[in-house]
Amino acid sequence: MPGITFEIIGEKKRVFFNEEIQDYLLKRESEYSYNLLLHLDKYGDYTFTIEEIQELIVICDRLHSKYGEEFNWDHNRVRKFCLKLKNLCQIARTKKKRIQAIGE
Repeated sequence: MPGITFEIIGEKKRVFFNEEIQDYLLKRESEYSYNLLLHLDKYGDYTFTIEEIQELIVICDRLHSKYGEEFNWDHNRVRKFCLKLKNLCQIARTKKKRIQAIGE
């Protein structure tokens, strides 16, 4: 299944951003503040700076709050992804490591 894999450089910790979730969010979100996450190249690579990792944490918090409808399947998928990515970002920040996004 196509999507983007987020991984801490030099470690095996990964989170997969399913293309269906990305497309769902792109259709619903027009806020510029989510661009760092939503407008990644699905077929390219990108390495996040420490500052961008902090920004990803904020984006995950906002999306997790915004998609809080408990009985909506798509909202659940968004929240689960946001929690996993936020956790990965916090680990990378603690270890002072960068995260790479790899399109598949």
